[in-house]
Amino acid sequence: MDDDVGCSQRTSGLSNVGLSPSISWHVGFRYLEELCLNRVTVDGELVEQLLANCPKLERLVLEEARTLTRFRVSGRSLKLKYLRILWCDDLEYVEIYDTDLVSFTFVGMRMPVCLDKLPQLSEVSIRGSSLEQLHVMLPPRLSSLPCVQILKLEFFRLLSENLQIRQLPKLTSVKQLILRVPVFKEASLLPLTLVIEACPCVRSFVLELMYPDDMLCRQRKLKRVDGPPHRYLKEVEFHNYYGRPCDLELVIYFVDNAIALEKLVVSPCEEEMVTVGERRMLKKLKEPRERAWQQLKGKLPSKIDLVIN
Repeated sequence: MDDDVGCSQRTSGLSNVGLSPSISWHVGFRYLEELCLNRVTVDGELVEQLLANCPKLERLVLEEARTLTRFRVSGRSLKLKYLRILWCDDLEYVEIYDTDLVSFTFVGMRMPVCLDKLPQLSEVSIRGSSLEQLHVMLPPRLSSLPCVQILKLEFFRLLSENLQIRQLPKLTSVKQLILRVPVFKEASLLPLTLVIEACPCVRSFVLELMYPDDMLCRQRKLKRVDGPPHRYLKEVEFHNYYGRPCDLELVIYFVDNAIALEKLVVSPCEEEMVTVGERRMLKKLKEPRERAWQQLKGKLPSKIDLVIN
């Protein structure tokens, strides 16, 4: 194959094929800026050759890359800005260092990635199994990266009633924290405060409760958590607010501890999955909006602007 094949191509994608470092398809993509490898049989040597021989490559997606176990991304000569590694379950170790990477996304059940000396890295997104495993899902040395301002965390497993989160490193550079967690019945949200407290300089916090399922709204005595003061947190968004005691407890936590809080945005839950006999069905809801107004309107300090969408 001619080494200059595709030299004017800027975007490319390959799916369901096998690639080997012995072939030269990758050598001539001098103008390639974006590449997605989906369900491709590939090894680390080829990935590293590809990066070295695509001098303008800025975006790389590796999705379900079979047989990919190890590779390294390094060197200031690389133009790579955005790297996404999705469901590459055979990965054992990935080293990313001394580049100008801006955004990194990882989706998988365990984190085999080491990030180091990435002065431009500003956004890290991780989707993993459960909050209980967050301490091993966060990349080693993440706390030492000075420019990571946006941290997005999403988890597949439902929050459990007795959720335990281990001690997390302090991520002092994070300014925006986004959490997406699936919810069921009435599991407490207060363990999430340990994640928030790991980001002491956070200014914006977004929580989305995903896939509401057989939610319960039984009245009980509310719990309070006396956490450290959040001196910089100014805005909180709460999506799929159901109005359960555990939802209200988290709002109270912010009112009590976010001393600089200026705005609370609440988007009530509008539908949930319910079990009717042996059937599963999607149910439209009005009650969460009514509860949000009843629980929050006129109940917050006057300095906090309440928005119920």
